[in-house]
Amino acid sequence: MDRLGSISAFLQVAELGSFASAGKVMGVSGSAVSKSVSRLEDRLRVRLFNRTTRALSLTDEGREFRDRCAPILADLDDAENVMVERAAAPSGALRVGLPTALGRIKILPILGLLTSKFPDLRIDALLSDDVIDMVDAGLDVTVRIGEPRDSGLMMKRVGSVRYIVCAAPSYLARSSPPSTPDELSQYDCIQRLPHACSPDGAWKFTDLETGASFDRSVSGSLSLDSADAVIEATLAGSGLAQLHDYMAEPYLVSGELVQVLGTYAVEGPPICILYPSPRHLTPKVRAFIDIVTDNFRNRPDRSSDRQHLLEAQSDQGADTSANVAAHHRPRLVASR
Repeated sequence: MDRLGSISAFLQVAELGSFASAGKVMGVSGSAVSKSVSRLEDRLRVRLFNRTTRALSLTDEGREFRDRCAPILADLDDAENVMVERAAAPSGALRVGLPTALGRIKILPILGLLTSKFPDLRIDALLSDDVIDMVDAGLDVTVRIGEPRDSGLMMKRVGSVRYIVCAAPSYLARSSPPSTPDELSQYDCIQRLPHACSPDGAWKFTDLETGASFDRSVSGSLSLDSADAVIEATLAGSGLAQLHDYMAEPYLVSGELVQVLGTYAVEGPPICILYPSPRHLTPKVRAFIDIVTDNFRNRPDRSSDRQHLLEAQSDQGADTSANVAAHHRPRLVASR
């Protein structure tokens, strides 16, 4: 046996208590195991076992060597298993937990791509904004917004939420867009209830030019307890709203909403994938992590080009009136 084989034989003997039993597990004779362990002892220049005709026991050196080697071989086994699993196709049932809006808008559309690629995979998705214990819920993997509290889980950050201010072209046709957050007091601002993080209904901002963060109190005729309702009211031209960028994105693309105050968009909480220890990570969980990571990696970053934001904001007022008529068409409803 080679060096690694001798150590493996030693660990088998230490666990099973005899050369013969270790030989049966390894598919070799007991004498071959005994000779391998003897060569290992000669190389280490220590005795690993106390041998008598009736019993076999570890020496102090043998116990120390076992305690050092066992985790190393376990890691090697895990490394082999990971490579084998990577070659296997995802299959079976995958139970995932998703935040309601983020899951519906950004993740559910790509799950069909995953099941199309792997026909033997079935996905059960639980959408909830409550913090759910993965083990109790029987989940394999979950996506959360915010810093996780589950210290026993692995975390992969895939992005973050940004808060942006938007309005419908019909509203901006009546009121030219604000140029700074200080002007928001002059506008009808749609607010979200309850104001758990901001009792006075203030909106948070970051000046991308200076990096300074600040709040501005807003007011308006509508306060709604649903993100979907806030979007519907904004699409109807009822006022300005500060929205999660992923919720506004479909309407920004279609032109049904326009972003204002782009140079003051603020970075919000992280978007994280949580999963058990990477040891024995199944192909189906790994495939889910990969596709969600790629989806957020390819997400357009509207804050990366500062000059673009400045130019877009300055051009917005001139373009809004001309575009109003073009946006009077049936609306794409992202959420119900």
